[in-house]
Amino acid sequence: MLAAVPTVDAVNHGFLCKREATPEPTDRVSGGPAGLPADLVEKASRRLGLAALIYAAVYLLAYGSARLTQDFSQQWGYTGIYPADVAASAFILLSVGFFFVARSGKIDKDLLLDLGLVYEVFGAAGIEMSILFMPEWPMGIENGLLSWSCVWIVMFPLLVPTTPGKTLIAALATASMRPLMYLFAVAGPLDPLPGAVVFSLVFPNYICVGLAVVGSRVVYGLGRDIKRAQRMGSYQLVELLGVGGMGEVWKAEHRMLARPAAIKLIRSDSNSGGSGQTPDGHLQRFEREVQATALLRSPHTVEVYDYGLTEDRTFYYVMELLDGISLEELIKKYGPISPERAVHILRHSCHSLAEAHERGLIHRDIKPANIFLCHHGLEFDFVKVLDFGLVKHTGEKVEAELGITQIGTFIGTPAYGSPEMASGSVVVGATSDIYSLACVAYWMLTGRTVFMAPSIPMMLVKHLNEEPKPPSSYSRQEIPAALDKLILECLNKDPGERPQSVKTLDSRLEQIARSAVWTQEQAKNWWTQHAASDLDEHSPVT
Repeated sequence: MLAAVPTVDAVNHGFLCKREATPEPTDRVSGGPAGLPADLVEKASRRLGLAALIYAAVYLLAYGSARLTQDFSQQWGYTGIYPADVAASAFILLSVGFFFVARSGKIDKDLLLDLGLVYEVFGAAGIEMSILFMPEWPMGIENGLLSWSCVWIVMFPLLVPTTPGKTLIAALATASMRPLMYLFAVAGPLDPLPGAVVFSLVFPNYICVGLAVVGSRVVYGLGRDIKRAQRMGSYQLVELLGVGGMGEVWKAEHRMLARPAAIKLIRSDSNSGGSGQTPDGHLQRFEREVQATALLRSPHTVEVYDYGLTEDRTFYYVMELLDGISLEELIKKYGPISPERAVHILRHSCHSLAEAHERGLIHRDIKPANIFLCHHGLEFDFVKVLDFGLVKHTGEKVEAELGITQIGTFIGTPAYGSPEMASGSVVVGATSDIYSLACVAYWMLTGRTVFMAPSIPMMLVKHLNEEPKPPSSYSRQEIPAALDKLILECLNKDPGERPQSVKTLDSRLEQIARSAVWTQEQAKNWWTQHAASDLDEHSPVT
């Protein structure tokens, strides 16, 4: 089943208390070694597997090309299986095996990175093994003082971010593979080298150990900084779910509770000067949204657990993590839905809006992207209304928000905006949300918006002046006459001629639903058919 969240342009309701997000004294939290971000650890594990595969391929090409030349056989005077062949095969096969282990996902990522440090030492042993089988002794050594192990030592902290202490231990062991192989070589029939040559042989590797530790401190420090930046109050960012015009949405976990959540980070606007901080105008808007929706308790309004401001003034919301799909994506992917299902969704939406309207709050941005269809507990097709970011108190003048929203821009979504919003009316009421909800109904039944226009100004003109055609004129399915009539009534240009409350609208929808009920059995069958295959490829985050 798809684990999903509201669209990036959608948040609201039910906050706890505002807080400043400050890092805790300890750096050890879940997600990676010594608190590194989980996504960094995940990428490091994939890079580690790729490095093992590249090592095996390069080793095979380098050793195989030399082994298959006639000079090799003539130099050694031997044409059968040589001990070096067995050792080289072992290094190649074990590297390939480590690649599959790293990519299997069946081993804990922290443990895998620790094993990667062991593999670093193993890989250096394979590189330095050539000392044991060098045909020209000591000339070959004297001509190749700088080993490929140096590259291996310096490169590895970039592949495996871990504590500088672990890096130091692994790098020292890796650097020691060259003197170790030298000792094995001179323990046999090969002659020892002068002390100065031995020093030149092993010293570069230990210089590289220092470089590796410095690199590890930089990479590990950056990872810790990212980890601290990903802490939002008591929540820890886990996975980026989507990016949109207003910011990012992340999957998150509470550091003490098992409850999953979604966190929306508010992106700075063009007036922020590129600082990455949330401007004061945005802060006013989003704090107003929090305060306006704090008392809403409808189960059909998406719940927000918390909100706050990070040290770098990034504003964030902590929301419930939803399992489902927005109406916008639902219709785009599967086409228009049946009238009885549309009525069911409209009634759930009315439940959310009714509470908001009773508290004097007007949503002003009802659209398919802000109505989310969920598998919620044991219920299917459970509606959540999202994004009260443009909420206004009944009778509050729109012009009061100048300086918070951009001057000269349409507030809301043009295809679903009411005529009074299109005209720039300074006052909007509950009937404006009712008009927008009728536009959503039109979308669900026909797969198209009420009006089609190539530009925003032309769309607004149509909302102001053009009479809509009934949904049945664009639908291939039979739409009940009562529903057709009700939608057109809600689309009346005159707010006074529309149903005057969502409670009235819901009562009339209830009468229509009596002749064709959308049952939980039907909803469950639909979700069972689609959720396991199509929906898991869908991301509702936009």
